[in-house]
Amino acid sequence: MHMSEECVRILDPASCMDQTYYIDKFHPSILATLKHILDPLTIFTKQERAVQIFSFVQNHITYAFRAQPNRDDYKASSILQHGEGFCVQKAILLAALGRAAQIPTAIAICDLVDATLPTYISEKMGGTTLYHHGINAFYLQNRWILADASLSPNVVKKKQYRPIIFDGTKDALHAKTTLTGAPHATYLAWRGLFSDFNFETLMHTFHEEYPRTDIANMNSLVF
Repeated sequence: MHMSEECVRILDPASCMDQTYYIDKFHPSILATLKHILDPLTIFTKQERAVQIFSFVQNHITYAFRAQPNRDDYKASSILQHGEGFCVQKAILLAALGRAAQIPTAIAICDLVDATLPTYISEKMGGTTLYHHGINAFYLQNRWILADASLSPNVVKKKQYRPIIFDGTKDALHAKTTLTGAPHATYLAWRGLFSDFNFETLMHTFHEEYPRTDIANMNSLVF
């Protein structure tokens, strides 16, 4: 079931503080990274913590245009160790870091139309819609604020995208056009806001929506 952008913001923030199998916020590497991002000697507001964590995942975890077929590759600590991931993986890591910083952080799932996809990729995928695109939502100022940290600076520069800047007060999403004015992104449909990642749902969606694409070999598609 798809829902509007506003309807997607319904989720108990208390459910988005827990550790889970995938969002392993207590893993030593997650806690060490959080300490690196947020100087323990500095007092940060919740909003400032969210901004710093978003910036780390966006800028220091390289975007990789491939879905991993193995369940363990979706653990936040594993994603951090590899230093790269596609949108859903980066959203899982951001959720773990956000929760470790005492910020209710959810995973938001949507379908995103990317008009800049190379033709050979859109032909393999059967279109320009990125199904099950993963982003995040921080619970700040008594409301859910959407934030898309998926693309790293190398991709943004190469594709001439408008950079996503998150300040903790408003949604930070892809722009409709690139820096050249060409069509870029449209958030087509929202699947929901979730307190945890569901591996089975992701795999089912990919196999259903991309029947001609071998998920295990998506690393052959250069974005």
